[in-house]
Amino acid sequence: MKQDFFKNLPSELTINILSRLSLRSKSISKCVCKPWLNLIESSDFVKSEIKTPPALVLLMPETSNSTQCTIIEFEDEDEEADLESYALDLQFPHLTDIEIPHGNSVSLYRARQTNGLLLLDLPTERLVYITNPLTRQHIKLCFPHVYIHDNLLNFGFCVSKISGRYKVICINGGASDAHHVYTLGTGTWRRVGAGPASGCTFSYHAYTICNGNPHWVVYDSAQTLWICCFDVETECFNIFSAPADDELIVDDELPLDVKLNVLRGCLSLSYTLDKEFLVIWLMNEYQVKESWTMEYQIVIDFDYDWSYLNICTFKIFKNGDLLMFLGDTCVIYYSYKTETTQQVGILTDELAYTMIYTPSHFSLKNFGGENVVSF
Repeated sequence: MKQDFFKNLPSELTINILSRLSLRSKSISKCVCKPWLNLIESSDFVKSEIKTPPALVLLMPETSNSTQCTIIEFEDEDEEADLESYALDLQFPHLTDIEIPHGNSVSLYRARQTNGLLLLDLPTERLVYITNPLTRQHIKLCFPHVYIHDNLLNFGFCVSKISGRYKVICINGGASDAHHVYTLGTGTWRRVGAGPASGCTFSYHAYTICNGNPHWVVYDSAQTLWICCFDVETECFNIFSAPADDELIVDDELPLDVKLNVLRGCLSLSYTLDKEFLVIWLMNEYQVKESWTMEYQIVIDFDYDWSYLNICTFKIFKNGDLLMFLGDTCVIYYSYKTETTQQVGILTDELAYTMIYTPSHFSLKNFGGENVVSF
């Protein structure tokens, strides 16, 4: 009779072994036995030091009451660029296509993600959906009752590295002196002071997670651009300098479509200019204003006007080459050496919102006290 070696292994060793599997293999491993299922869906598995490689998630309106979620794997090793292989890789089959049901139209461009969980905002119903498309579960949260201007709400979504608790930050998009935080599993919203961000207007589409904390672009009463950080541990807001306003202007053109991102582990600010420029800044030392450097001024010479389209850089190579989304569905390759761009793929022909996504099989049932619905 064969001996079950895994049965006698400490759970931390089993987690270490299973964490090294591909996402597809992890999905299969859940079906091997109930202990593995419980382990892969546990919070301890999410905390493993062996991290799941990032993927791309495409959110597309399927019907007025559902959203199509497509997950695409891509290589994220920091190797030298190989245009031909990446053009082929982007044509690989989708990892999974899942329809997420919800009550009404979702504001896709306000979607957030953290550790494999998605936050979907339904402003007309005053609801937020927290969902894991891989486990096909969701939780519905009502907006804080104190808010009136639903369409001005802005959300952040993060997880504490210390406690492992997941938090939803609800920002009053108007110039407010207070916002709200919901810790999943508690059932209540809590008021938190805006602190230095009091009176600032938050940009809902200029958002990213850096060092584990949500960051937004905000504007003060003088319309000066700042970066705002919410510290998930202390639950305090802080603002710090973006590049100076006069540095953001190239050839007298004002920045459009401002975005936040993380590249090479550094906070990145990017924007487009009317004369077909994409400008990318990196903050090489976190919260040090003098460390902002303009890394790229890219001319994209396509036949159509992309100035107001969503552009997001999702991969930077050792040699400075980039992979970017244009309009969330078109993949663009930029050569740092030749300063040229080339379209290398189309993710979908449908209207979609694309973002970097870290898949996990974390079960929402780990949040005790929440009404978890399977779909």
